[in-house]
Amino acid sequence: MVQLIMNKTLSDIAIVKAGHPFRGKIPEDTEGNAYAVQIRDIDNDGIIQWHQLIRTNITGRKTPDWLQKGDVLFAARGGRNLAGCVGEINKPTVCAPHYFLIQVTDKSVLPEFVAWQLNQDGAQRYFANSAEGSAQTSIRRAVLEATPLVIPTIEKQRAIVEFDNKVKQEKQVLNALIENRAKQMQGIAKELLGSDYQG
Repeated sequence: MVQLIMNKTLSDIAIVKAGHPFRGKIPEDTEGNAYAVQIRDIDNDGIIQWHQLIRTNITGRKTPDWLQKGDVLFAARGGRNLAGCVGEINKPTVCAPHYFLIQVTDKSVLPEFVAWQLNQDGAQRYFANSAEGSAQTSIRRAVLEATPLVIPTIEKQRAIVEFDNKVKQEKQVLNALIENRAKQMQGIAKELLGSDYQG
């Protein structure tokens, strides 16, 4: 009988690498040869905000680990240990040292599913219990590699990822509607009460 669900650790199905070794603050360079994903560039839903990446210059002989479709970025420092999956990417981009770069090697596991599971309550509790540091907490590579995962069939993974994408799309639509309504209300208030009204 085929086992439908497998319990594995992240290191069983993926390679974990450190982010690009920038020293200190990442220097912005409008003529730079690369872009960098920083902690602020992944939102609370694990969506990478590509439009706000800074451009920078990468030097050195070693070829950087350029981000590729299917890579998973994991925020190892700070209070939000979220993961985001790289979709279509058409510009040379690296991730900051605050991230771990996860490359899924097991063909029976979807990277989008890994990112989704790392953002769920079970994994988040595991990270909260394993975090180190007081001023700024962080997750060590060994801790991330030992993260317990539940791997269902590829069909089940696809269904979960598809449903998760729909939820995120609906959320974006609702947030845009709320923002639009707020602007309308501000317009009504300004028209009725005058721009100098202080309440």
